[in-house]
Amino acid sequence: MSVDVDQSTPATPAVTQELTLRDIDRLPLGFWSQLSAQDARNALENFPHRSVWMPDTLEYAILGPWRHRPEVANVLALSAARHPAQLLCAVARQCGRFGAHVVTAIEIDEVRHPAFYERAGFGLFEEVITYELDCRDTAVGGTDGIIFRRADESSSADIEQLLALDHASFPWLWWNSAEEFSAYANDPGVELLIGQVDNEAVSYMGITSYLGWGHIDRIAVSPSFQGLGLGGASLAFAINRLAKSGAKRIGLSTQKNNERSQRLYERFGFRRGSHHDYRIYGKILSLPEGVSNVVRVG
Repeated sequence: MSVDVDQSTPATPAVTQELTLRDIDRLPLGFWSQLSAQDARNALENFPHRSVWMPDTLEYAILGPWRHRPEVANVLALSAARHPAQLLCAVARQCGRFGAHVVTAIEIDEVRHPAFYERAGFGLFEEVITYELDCRDTAVGGTDGIIFRRADESSSADIEQLLALDHASFPWLWWNSAEEFSAYANDPGVELLIGQVDNEAVSYMGITSYLGWGHIDRIAVSPSFQGLGLGGASLAFAINRLAKSGAKRIGLSTQKNNERSQRLYERFGFRRGSHHDYRIYGKILSLPEGVSNVVRVG
């Protein structure tokens, strides 16, 4: 069991220790908490030794793997009125001891001042921005030259193709794992599709159909085939597919610094919708072998 002492309040030092299953019943997991007691138990069972708490104040931080990747630990819940920065520092130390390269904290429902993250040694990794398209009167072009087929999540060959396309197209932080692809493909309304040119896998996309609307979760084109219009063809296919499924509007998100993708989306009629923007803060504990940066620079 690891122990940390808060140096910011020496008169009443706060002790931080690993959170275990036997501690869950003491936590204030009520109506306002981000996780239920069962959610917390599941997190500790599936991702042990990374979560921490303060028994004296009942503050806690509960973690899970990002995209089913244990090397990226993600803060699922941070409940700390008095010592939030200390908890994040303790989380980073704890995760480093158990093999994580990176710890992330995603701001969606709760926004903190950047100085808070700086005190804990976390920096801004990504700003994710959202776009929306009213597709009721939208007509997009065809997808000549590329054929899409549904990926089989039970096929090791399809999973290998998806992983190769994914890892070649996105920075390390955003890589999907085989487990992530399998879990994602089994979500309700999801279609995971592989784009082929002359029987070669050159792109993939993930889309989700909801009642009356759709979401384009991810589009990737092999770097070897970029500049040939395949990104636009893939986007057109996704729009048409979701519209035929009954979508009246379509949403998607991208990194704020990915101007190339933004130009493509705007060319197809997507417009900014800031209601679901979010930030990803993180701390690099160690760089993975062969990786110079966990996010795309520039």
